[in-house]
Amino acid sequence: MREDLRALALIILWDVRKLGRYKFFLAMRLAWFLLQVLVFGLIVAHMVSIRGPYGPIDYYKFYVVGAYMAVLFSMSIMRGHEIVEELEDGLIDYQLSLPVKRRVLAIGRALGGGIASFTYSLPMLLVAVIVLGVPSIPHVILLAIIAFLFASGLVGVAMSVALWLRSGDKLDILMGVSDSLLVRLSTIFYPIVALTPIAIYYYLAKVNPVSHAVDTLRVIAVPEHASGITVSDPLVMASYIAGFTLASILAAITLLERRIEGGYGR
Repeated sequence: MREDLRALALIILWDVRKLGRYKFFLAMRLAWFLLQVLVFGLIVAHMVSIRGPYGPIDYYKFYVVGAYMAVLFSMSIMRGHEIVEELEDGLIDYQLSLPVKRRVLAIGRALGGGIASFTYSLPMLLVAVIVLGVPSIPHVILLAIIAFLFASGLVGVAMSVALWLRSGDKLDILMGVSDSLLVRLSTIFYPIVALTPIAIYYYLAKVNPVSHAVDTLRVIAVPEHASGITVSDPLVMASYIAGFTLASILAAITLLERRIEGGYGR
């Protein structure tokens, strides 16, 4: 057990140490987020008027949380491209040859990727916390826990898809489509109450894990403005996120084990 925990910590640290590669990328993302929140978000909020079950919705606060989730989503999914590069460079094969259990390797990569993705998004989260006026430190900590948990789930999905496809070109197409569909068919930018006239859109948004994650963040960050406009009850949404993360990591474990057993021959 001690050896497994040590190996897990080393794998997580290996992923986190790669943060230094993306300084320019992070600066560009932060600049984009500031523009979205401080300029575009204010403009859109003055143009949009939505009424929820308990009165008008403050769309600006709704939008800020959605903009943060969009950044977290794209940064987490980006890990899939790194996995394909590592496959092409033989790094995954090297890691599989180490005296480390496949489960430990998969969990470590998912958690390491989740920590790295969350760390990339941390400056944006702090901006959102300040803009929204999040009421207390425990709320901020809870926001960070949910964001990290969901990021780890997304990294698990990205790993699974990358190990399944093993092709950068195919991954680019699939990730591009998934990004468009999962973000657009969610409540990142559209309250669920506004989607009720379009039945298929409404039900797809209700089952989309992105909707559950972003609405959970809204309940924590701005509870007075999230009442009645989330896809489900807060406890149900939190359980959904936990189940999604667990399932995605189990999928990554399964694919890694199949690879070592020859299911993904060269």
